[in-house]
Amino acid sequence: MILIETRHLFYTWPGADRSAIDGLDLRIGAGEYVAIVGRNGSGKSTLLRLFDGLILPSSGEVAVDGHKTDDPASIWEIRAACALVFQSPRDQLAASVVEEDAAFGPLNLGVSRQEAVARAGEALGAVGLLEERRRPVHALSAGQQQRLAIAGALAMNPRCIAFDEATSMLDPPSRTAVLDLMDGLVGRGIAVVHVTHDMEEACRASRIVVLARGKAVFDGSPAALFGLEDPESPPPALALGLALPPNLTLTRALGLEGNLHEGIEKLAGRIASTGGTGKRNAPSAVSPPHAEAREVMTPFVFGLEAASYSYLHGTEAEVVALEDLDMVLDRGKSLALVGKTGSGKSTLLQLLDALARPTRGRAVSFGIDTAARDADLGALRIRAPLSVQRPETALFETFAGDDVAFGPRNLGLKGGDLVKRVSAWMEAVGLPFKLFRDRQVRSLSGGEKRRLALAGVFAMESEAILLDEPTASLDPETAAAVRALISGAGKRGATLVIATHSMEEAAKADLMAVVSHGRMLAFGPPVELFYESFDPAWEIGRPRAVEIAIALGRLGVALADRPLDMPSLIGALGRGGQALEGRVAS
Repeated sequence: MILIETRHLFYTWPGADRSAIDGLDLRIGAGEYVAIVGRNGSGKSTLLRLFDGLILPSSGEVAVDGHKTDDPASIWEIRAACALVFQSPRDQLAASVVEEDAAFGPLNLGVSRQEAVARAGEALGAVGLLEERRRPVHALSAGQQQRLAIAGALAMNPRCIAFDEATSMLDPPSRTAVLDLMDGLVGRGIAVVHVTHDMEEACRASRIVVLARGKAVFDGSPAALFGLEDPESPPPALALGLALPPNLTLTRALGLEGNLHEGIEKLAGRIASTGGTGKRNAPSAVSPPHAEAREVMTPFVFGLEAASYSYLHGTEAEVVALEDLDMVLDRGKSLALVGKTGSGKSTLLQLLDALARPTRGRAVSFGIDTAARDADLGALRIRAPLSVQRPETALFETFAGDDVAFGPRNLGLKGGDLVKRVSAWMEAVGLPFKLFRDRQVRSLSGGEKRRLALAGVFAMESEAILLDEPTASLDPETAAAVRALISGAGKRGATLVIATHSMEEAAKADLMAVVSHGRMLAFGPPVELFYESFDPAWEIGRPRAVEIAIALGRLGVALADRPLDMPSLIGALGRGGQALEGRVAS
């Protein structure tokens, strides 16, 4: 039975110069699990809003459970049948208290208050927020707000839930829990439509639709998209600008048969049993897994001394966000902040940027105590701008070029120098200056807005840069470009602090801090924290390459290096003409 159908669907956003959805014909069946992928600006979020009747077609039609979305009399039946979890949860959170927000949807569908509260409790339990049910919504982290938005959709008991990058801001355990929840929904006969930039997540669906400029350029199985049905030909995903799932990246490079759903232990066993030999599809020459710390005697840029911070300090509703943190970060170093959603990473970035000042202890930025009466906090923030967790929410100019120019202009740049600076950074994030400088900011897609906001931060070319989840909600190609920008800033000597749920990103930093419940549990080089010092109680996960390397070690295979990423693992397996070094005799 067809649950959602689009017929020759077109949609153009006001002020846009092209259609966001361009003649799309698509059918999604009841109980089906469909992943929708594609580059930022390809039309994915627009399509979900068309499904839910939040926007109406420019031409063509959308039908949900037999009801056309342009029929005003059917709108509540449509939204009862298809619930939407937005890319930005703040766009759909309506109440001031967690439990009230989760119950908001059912109440608007006419459910009794008693049943709505019961549904809300069950949904909050499913996403791990039941203990937070009395908390103010504004006191939740962005990741917790994302889980709350999912709970609100679950509480409506719909026939379909459409998730728009619903896992992008979640820590690894929470991400796994939400993905398992999606599997469970499909098992109960509820259709799932999952917009994602994570190809490993997309593989959990039975079907993947790839959008490009509003058109469906691929519609088929994950096996077909990633080249398993025709191993001799390049995977269609690569031609479409998508990445391969991590396991397939490794097996293709080692000349092994690919498997979309293979666990770490089984994959390691195959590598060990075959010696990792075979036709190589990628060169084994790689960069070292971890850059050695540079011995440069320079003053530290950021320092914390027994620093604590509380929201609503001194009131009955006080919430301790950070407690007794001690940290020093030297000039030119990069630090990754990792930890579960709500652990305090974003608040820590605000302390370093002087957007928040400690309620106890000290925070020092560029040698200045941020709590000092004469501290020029504005100057400190210019020296170390912060790209917030949802950077697109900080955009305020009408036109894209003006927004990127705001920071450099306030630094004194003007004329040709200003244009050159803005153009360079817009190009660097994949927003060509000539095409985007006069585009209205509100007409951009969510991913394009995020890239624009990052361009504005990088365009200041400051001494330090603070980034909160900089690659969340970006397509693989753009995420790689942003990581290259971060790396480039580090090579120019900028001090970097990055909060991330991606352990692959964390592994690229000089140092890593593990934060949990407002405390710093560990601080040191990623290679040390991911190997000998790793504690599963941190609940952060490890990079896939590390997991495979450790699994190989349990099978008696000792690698020459401690790889932190897939290229390093491939290199370690192929070094010196021997697929494996140091095989331990059984």
